[in-house]
Amino acid sequence: MLIDPTNGRSFRGATVVVNTTLPSSTEAPKENECFWIEHQGEYEVQGIRIDGWSAGNEDETEKTIYRILFEDISIVVMGHLSKEPAQSIWEHLEHPDVLIIPAGGKPWISPAAAAKFVRQAEPSVIIPSLTSDPKLFLKELNKPSSPKEEKFVFKKKDLIPGAMTIKCLESK
Repeated sequence: MLIDPTNGRSFRGATVVVNTTLPSSTEAPKENECFWIEHQGEYEVQGIRIDGWSAGNEDETEKTIYRILFEDISIVVMGHLSKEPAQSIWEHLEHPDVLIIPAGGKPWISPAAAAKFVRQAEPSVIIPSLTSDPKLFLKELNKPSSPKEEKFVFKKKDLIPGAMTIKCLESK
């Protein structure tokens, strides 16, 4: 599964591509290359359940929040969120195993608002996105700096509910 790929070359080997903003900066893959999701709704592809909710429109850009359920693991992708989600969306997102949330501040949600959301969600793992330096976000969570990792591989048994472990991934 790919989330917000930056170019078409990365589609190779992907079953599902989730795009959190419209219009997309990446052209959709060719038919039958992989399943492309870019709108709110309910989807199921090869045992992967994906639910998407609109986070509103800004500057003619539709933003979507997704919850992905796969092998009993709940992953919430906040995408390019620039303001706190509506309370009606929050009901669907409680207690994810993994939460991917923008943590770099403007033009996305502020580090303080992101940290507030994280404290409410109490995920096992937090992956800050859309930032080259999550220092302010980590400070808001009273967490020490976290080394960047190339990838994060895990299984359900590795996840500790409510642990709020930070995993900073290298961007490519």
